[in-house]
Amino acid sequence: MSNGILDNVKIEYGYKNIEEKITSFEQLETRLYELRKILTFEKNSEGQKCIGTVDVVMENIGRISISLDEKCILQFYDEVDDIYFNSLGNNLLDKVTEELYDFGQPAESNCRYIVAYKDGLNAVKDWIITKKISKQIKWTNEYT
Repeated sequence: MSNGILDNVKIEYGYKNIEEKITSFEQLETRLYELRKILTFEKNSEGQKCIGTVDVVMENIGRISISLDEKCILQFYDEVDDIYFNSLGNNLLDKVTEELYDFGQPAESNCRYIVAYKDGLNAVKDWIITKKISKQIKWTNEYT
């Protein structure tokens, strides 16, 4: 049961934009773990891994897209201020990921945006609680 914090929270995923209401942090963690198995797949004949993502949405506030892998990338959109940010792991890295990340379209990303999944999940929870971009990880508005 939610104590009001999660009243406005849902997740969206898949090409059919499936929506599910979230009522607890435990449910959020469990569902993301289940979806990790479903949304991550081999994309091509070379066996290149495609990592699925889920959007955690708070209506009239924004959304965070979280990739479902230990090499986690977050994309944050603030609906109020109309700004976008990407997670920033190691800004000194400047190489392309071996995996594809599916933020609507499978594509390579830059390794600098990778953070640990646990840190990414904690940033999502912090955002839900505070309604502000989490300070638990670094963010950048540059995208390469």
